[in-house]
Amino acid sequence: CPATPGQDNKEPFVIPISLGLVGAVSGSALPLQLRGSIASGGDNHLFVMTQTSESITFENVAEEPVPSILRGFSAPVIVNMDYTDAQLLTLLANDPDPFNRWEAGQRLALRSAITSIATSPYESRAIGINDAYISAMRSVLHEPTLDAAFKELVLTLPSETYIAEQLDVVDPQRIHTVREAMRTQLATAMAADWQWAFESHSQNGGYRPDTLSSGRRALAGLALAMLCLNATTTGDTVWPGKAYQRFKDADNMTDRFAALSALVHSGHALAKPALERFHSLFKTEELVLDKWFALQAGATDHDGQVLPAVRQLMKHPDFNLKNPNRARSVIFSYCSANPGALHRADAAGYVFWADQVLALDAINPQVAARLARALDRWKKLTEPYHNAAQEALKRVAAKTDLSNDVREVVSRALAD
Repeated sequence: CPATPGQDNKEPFVIPISLGLVGAVSGSALPLQLRGSIASGGDNHLFVMTQTSESITFENVAEEPVPSILRGFSAPVIVNMDYTDAQLLTLLANDPDPFNRWEAGQRLALRSAITSIATSPYESRAIGINDAYISAMRSVLHEPTLDAAFKELVLTLPSETYIAEQLDVVDPQRIHTVREAMRTQLATAMAADWQWAFESHSQNGGYRPDTLSSGRRALAGLALAMLCLNATTTGDTVWPGKAYQRFKDADNMTDRFAALSALVHSGHALAKPALERFHSLFKTEELVLDKWFALQAGATDHDGQVLPAVRQLMKHPDFNLKNPNRARSVIFSYCSANPGALHRADAAGYVFWADQVLALDAINPQVAARLARALDRWKKLTEPYHNAAQEALKRVAAKTDLSNDVREVVSRALAD
């Protein structure tokens, strides 16, 4: 633990570490026998670490093990384990601990993304994920012992924001390109599997609010999104049509909005009539309209179409900058939650951000200060984004009557 004023030397934390071993060949949970003990203590062991450095030894391990650490999220710490891809694939396919299984998948996807990002876009080396990862994801999808909600989490790639947090130098458009290529690869390679997932998890009966049904809806929604994404590359019209029909026929908001999202994020032409229909159905429901606005502002960017769409949304009769929720649904969804659309080579996204920070500062400085934080990590950006973001921050900071809330944020960002 780092030193603090008046306490240079800190005692070690007490860290409970729940762990197990998974067979690298069999994929089975291996029985654990501590050195010096007579019999196995099961396949899970709780080790309480109280010193700066400690070791634990297991005997009679039947095959090469892959350690599964911090099962059940037994302590709020980060463990740096130098897993190989093969070990992560073993955990992803076989670990009985759900969190570690999910994390193994996230690590594999993140590793593939970072490797692809580091590869020059002009090299012939393929972007994305390998066959072993796809095979492991397919196994997770079809595993009958796993619940649908968990499958949906495992099968979702790390976000662009999370990927950027792992890098020292950030090229937002490169991250966006790589992640979208990975999503497309996963959608295409598993097209038949996504169809199975959608058809087997779509509920034909009435809406049920229980956790099992909620998980099934989530997985069906993800499957439909991937099928629509695959349709954009193959030219298929069947699945976008099915998504539009599901949007019209759904008896609950989750299914209706999932179908709408699938069309919007895939960039299909049917998104336009679906959005119009959704607005006509729920134009008197303020919270639902916030979701409608946010979906469009947070849409996957295809050739820079999101920013013009956001500007049009701000001209919509139902948009009001003085309404904090409505401002968040459009401006924050674009500036804070859609990095692939905000960070444009022409700097138009940064100009828009500065315009909105200044406009909101005159109305609601607290909301403006929150928006100002969208660029507080600008120093990690590569060119041309780095200088353009800095200029946008300087423009905001130069306003003489800027509120203290916003000035504190932008001044700290420029000084750090």
